[in-house]
This record gives sequence, C-alpha cells and structure tokens, in this order.
Amino acid sequence: MKVVTILGLVKEGEKPPIYRYGDRLKDSYSLKRERYVNMLPLLIDNFGVQDVVPIFTLPAKDVQTKVLEKELQNKHNEIFKDKNFIDDENDFYSILRIINDVTSGNEEYIIDLTHGFRHIPILATISLISQSLNNTDKIKHIFFAKEIVAREEYEIIDLKEYLELANMSYVLESFNYNYTVALVSKFKNKNFRDLTSQLSTISNHILSNSLKALNNDVGKILNNIDFILKNEQIETFKSSLEDIRLHIMELQQIGKEKDSIKFYRMSKILNSKGYLLNAITLLFEAIGHYCAESFECFSVDIKAHINDFKKNKKFNTYDLTHESRTFVKRMELKNRVYLTKYGDMVYDDIKNKLESIKTLGNFRNFIQNAEKLRNNLAHGNASERIEDSKLELSNLLDKYNLFCVQQNILGNKI
Repeated sequence: MKVVTILGLVKEGEKPPIYRYGDRLKDSYSLKRERYVNMLPLLIDNFGVQDVVPIFTLPAKDVQTKVLEKELQNKHNEIFKDKNFIDDENDFYSILRIINDVTSGNEEYIIDLTHGFRHIPILATISLISQSLNNTDKIKHIFFAKEIVAREEYEIIDLKEYLELANMSYVLESFNYNYTVALVSKFKNKNFRDLTSQLSTISNHILSNSLKALNNDVGKILNNIDFILKNEQIETFKSSLEDIRLHIMELQQIGKEKDSIKFYRMSKILNSKGYLLNAITLLFEAIGHYCAESFECFSVDIKAHINDFKKNKKFNTYDLTHESRTFVKRMELKNRVYLTKYGDMVYDDIKNKLESIKTLGNFRNFIQNAEKLRNNLAHGNASERIEDSKLELSNLLDKYNLFCVQQNILGNKI
C-alpha cells in the first residue's frame, strides 16, 4: 500500500503539535508517539519510509528534509523522486498529471492532503473524484489533519466519505437526466450501495419498457430514499434525491393507471429524455391497449368473450392489443384469435360499432402514422432526419391525448 502525501512548507522552531486519529480511524490505526512536526515524519514513522510517496516543490523538499533529519535523524532523500517533482506551481496540467500518475494503477493507497500548497489539494481532489468513478476501492483513505487547537493539536480525519457523497451526487444527477446510472465503484455506505443498485434496476426496467416489473420495485426505492434523507450529511445532493423521490412517486402513480394511460404517460416521459424508439414503442402499445380496452366497453358479450380468453394460461396481452389495433386500422382481420366467437358474432359487433363512429378515419390515419414512425426508428431512422422524428413523435403524443384521452373516440370507460 502506498501513502501519497503532498508536501508544503513548515515554520521551524515551534514546538511539535499533538496528533491523534479521529473516531473513524482510531480503531484501525495508532501512532508511535503523539507529537510530530508535521504529517511527513508522522507517515514515515508509522507506515514505513518504503511506502511513503511525496509530491513536492523544491522549497518544500528543502524544508522537509531538514524536518526529517531533526525528527527521524535521516533526510530520506531516496523518497524524493524526480517524477513527483513539481517544477512549476502554476502549471496545473503538469501537477494534475503527476497526481494522476502517482495514484494510478491497481495498488491500494492512502493520500494525505494536509499540507498541500494552495491549489494543489484542489487538483488532487479533482483527480480523486475522476478516478473514484471507476474504482474507489483502491483509495483506502484520504487523510487530512484537522486543526483542533491552532498549531497545537490536530485530529487526523478521513475525507473519503465526502468522496462517496460526490460520487453519489453524480449517480443521482445522471439518473435524473436520462435514467442512466453511472458506473461508479462500490460504495462503503450500505444505503448508497442499495440505492445505486435499485436505481440501476429501475433504469433497466424503464429502458427495456418493462413497466410491470417497474411496479414491483418503486416501493423499496422510496423507503431507502426516505431513510437517506434523514442523514444530515447528504445536504450536497438532497435536492437531486428529492427530485428522484418525486419522480419515483410519479412512476408509482403511473403504475396504478389502466394500461392505455400507463403506456402513454411513460411514452411522454421517455420522449422528454430523448429515447425516441422507446417512446414510440410505448405509444404504439398504448394505442393497442386503448383499442382492446374500448372493445370491452362495446357490449357485455364482447367483454365476457375477452375475459374468457384472459383466464386462459396461454392468453397473451400483446396478441390481443395487436389484433385490436390492427382491426381498427384496417377494419378487417384475416387471422382472428381473440375477436371471434360463435361464428362472427363478436367480430361483427365490433365492426358495426367502429363503422358507426363518423370520425374514425382520422384515428385510423393516426394509427398508421404511429406505426410508420415506429418502423422507421426501429430500422435505423433510414428515411428521415432525427429532428423530424422528434417533432413527429411529439405531434403523435398530442394526437393520442386528443383522440384517446380528451375525445375518447372509441368510448373507453375502463
């Protein structure tokens, strides 16, 4: 394990202050003595000179070698490697490269930010955040000697928990933006681990259009969010978490709607996130559900007929909605499974009812246009620009709202 430390300057002649580990570290570490001039001799004395890797400027090296000679009776010049030397304090990219190189690889490390000069700890923090998105496990601790009594007493604390807060904030913002869950490494905080896993599951359900599976998980995630919101430390991402909570509650409410509305509302949401193929697929399914639900309202016999099929283990909702939507679109069916009984009684009843709707032609054109856009997007958007597809999808969603919600053209009362 490496112990990386960023060196700073120190005033000579002052009495060495007292150092102690904070509550989160004292059970795992102890110090050989309580007084050190600064963190460099403390780290070498307690972790071993072979594991300490300083990042330094020339003035910092000159001062710190004197400290080591006085504290440990050895300048330990061997630890000051040229590759970790900061030649220009104002060359931010060079400093960032040095920090990245020292902390790269698979080896576990502790990094100490206590004495870094001005902007250098900030650059180190940026490096840690970017690296931790891929693998926070190799960052064992982020040491910082917190001043308890000025120049007299310091408490060594671990800032890694704040790194987890930054990562959790990134996860939440990614989910809020487009339902993706950033591939961050495993959190130590169990609630963060659970929430990330649950968000990932929700994301998979939504982006695979598995709306029934979605209903099974929203309750768990709301409970976990409520628990995390009680933690005062999450203030940095409280707003994002509350936004997600409200949206999950919206999804929970959508899950209680009848299928024609459920699929329509989810289509609107996915369209707003830019998932056009998912959105048009759900809208097309919403049309099928609307037609099937409406048929059940046409007569008691039709409803009973469809319900008989629903009791059969081989019943397939997709086939029913497909057949219902196709019937409305073409006003005929060559292969009938669900919409026939006792000869053509059910088929004829539905056809007669549809033919009595004077404005049905507009609705049929709407179905055909929705099918055309779905096929176009499913086959790589070969015939239209994506900007045109976005506009057309928005128009189709508006027409669904007009035909199926406001006008309820088929008389769906389910």
